[in-house]
Amino acid sequence: MKRLSILLLPLLILLTSTAQAQSPRLAREYVKRGIARFSRGDIDGAISNYEKAIEISPLLADAFFYRGKARRAKGDLNGAITDYEASIEIEPRFAENNGDIANAYYNRGFIRSNSLDLSQALSDFDRAIICNPQYAEAFLKRAEVTLILGEYGRAIPDFDKCLGLKPKQYVASLAFAGRGFARLLMGNETAAQSDFEVCIKLNSEGKFFLELHLRLLEAQMKEVNRRRRANPDRVA
Repeated sequence: MKRLSILLLPLLILLTSTAQAQSPRLAREYVKRGIARFSRGDIDGAISNYEKAIEISPLLADAFFYRGKARRAKGDLNGAITDYEASIEIEPRFAENNGDIANAYYNRGFIRSNSLDLSQALSDFDRAIICNPQYAEAFLKRAEVTLILGEYGRAIPDFDKCLGLKPKQYVASLAFAGRGFARLLMGNETAAQSDFEVCIKLNSEGKFFLELHLRLLEAQMKEVNRRRRANPDRVA
């Protein structure tokens, strides 16, 4: 019996090592299947395949990344970002110039900024910019959030950066409006008026658009100040 065990031991080691070698290949095969299903619009099927890949190989960054894309397609933004962050933790290169991850952070930041969850929104815009340093809209929204928080001087460089990236005309009109408002609040009326004039020229709705946007920013600033007075210890 002892001799049989000795003879079987090398075989068991060989089988184990072979299974370990096959596991990553099998996991990658599930990722490929998931990508194929995703391309056909079978989002649930794709997620199922990515989950099988993760079960087999829990450190396969691609599986987390592509499951994040699928979750985002289903509208599960928080789930998508959780997966994206897992993929970055395993393989930091995923954070480099990655439009998918940048867009997910931007979209969540946009939602958070609209509900005045401003500190979390800033964090999301920061991460969006890290993943895509050319993301003009992320610079714009980060500038607007900073402006709403009352940090006018800190907002202006982000408005400048947004405009320097030569964004779409609508985004540029928002940047000129926001920067003009920041300059106005800092007492630089001449520079503010210049920005407002460019904003009006860029937007088809002209002065109406400018006034409406400034009223929105002003209302958000007032609400933030009201919340601060009601709860001084709470960070916006």
